[in-house]
Amino acid sequence: MEFDIIVVGGGPAGVAAARAASEEGIKVLLVEKCGFLGGNLTSSLVGTIGGLFVRNQDTIDYAVGGIPRDCAETLKSRGLAYGPIPWEQTAVLPHAPWGVKKLFDEWIESAENVKLMLHTCLVGAELESGRIQNITLQRRNAQMKVSAKAFVDASGDGDLSFLCGAAMEDAPVQFPTLNFYMHNVNVVEALTAGLATLQTLIREAVETGEFDLPRAGGAVIPTMRPGEVIVAMGRVSIDGKPVDCTDPEQLTYAEMEGRKQAVLLAEFLKAKMPGFSEAYLSDTPCRIGIRSTRRISGLYRLTGEDVLGAADFDDGICRSAWPIELHLEGKDTVLEFPPPGKTYAVPYRSLLPNGIDNLIVAGRCLSATVEGQGSARVSATCMGMGEAAGVACAIAGKNNIGMADIDVRALRERLKERGAIL
Repeated sequence: MEFDIIVVGGGPAGVAAARAASEEGIKVLLVEKCGFLGGNLTSSLVGTIGGLFVRNQDTIDYAVGGIPRDCAETLKSRGLAYGPIPWEQTAVLPHAPWGVKKLFDEWIESAENVKLMLHTCLVGAELESGRIQNITLQRRNAQMKVSAKAFVDASGDGDLSFLCGAAMEDAPVQFPTLNFYMHNVNVVEALTAGLATLQTLIREAVETGEFDLPRAGGAVIPTMRPGEVIVAMGRVSIDGKPVDCTDPEQLTYAEMEGRKQAVLLAEFLKAKMPGFSEAYLSDTPCRIGIRSTRRISGLYRLTGEDVLGAADFDDGICRSAWPIELHLEGKDTVLEFPPPGKTYAVPYRSLLPNGIDNLIVAGRCLSATVEGQGSARVSATCMGMGEAAGVACAIAGKNNIGMADIDVRALRERLKERGAIL
């Protein structure tokens, strides 16, 4: 089977890459290991889309355009998202995860020249002279080899890059979190008490030891469905250190420990938080929420200084105002923000691994320091990277050149025509 572009991973970055490439007139294969699209937004119940907005003293504006903005506006128009909701020095878009799952299905079904393979895992890759010749996919009934002119690694974990032998950053990863649903919540009472009350109750529980909570912070996110919230308060570690979620043994432990934490956290909320006395834990997601695993060592490493300095780049392909958000040690979370009203650019070079001519990454496995990735990993920024990767593959394919050889000015102009904010 031959395609112009193969996208590995059907999360926000991969879906955006597939949609954009299709809209640019090329044939796409989109591969996803789950039975649905959406990545962490749907499989891990993230509950909010981060990276959409930039906040001034009196206004909240979009930091991104193009596909991520289309996603937000469509969900809002359907009553499946609300916001922007101020959070710290930025803002988020709470949403019903089902809405994202359905919207991404619609995008791919309506896209011309996109073949979707769900329940399909990447298991191998063959290279020759610095180019991927084909990849091997495992389906329920068979293995198959597929080839393309260009490949997008939107796996989140850098799986394709890793199998190709691409250089990887050697740095710590972040704690994963297992979010969960609670039902029969008195949402009005909970919202009246507010997030500040929740943070105070969590701190008191941690300090007194009454509840052995895994994290000194968190949130409960109403989904707009009566009595339903998503709880985001977990943090899974092994001997106090973050879990390596590329290790199947550690990941197995993390999934089971995350569910144990969900029971504890639900008991805490029922006992302490207004509006939760009659609530119950209704479900956990199909997989734990992963913040970071592998990152490529690419042509440019996005840094914390770039984020905090609102850096601009001649090859910038999307923007973000999300803080450096680090879940690295202990129970606290580190947040460092760009200047108010400012955004930084993600450079195209951060999507390009060294030495593989026809491979580009999109999403949290970009080339970045721990701090740079701690900002750029959120969903809207990943969608922006994905859109850029899809358009870049179209340009490279039509000109029969490598990903590093395209005219970045032409890429940026095309992204602007598509509504991106650069």
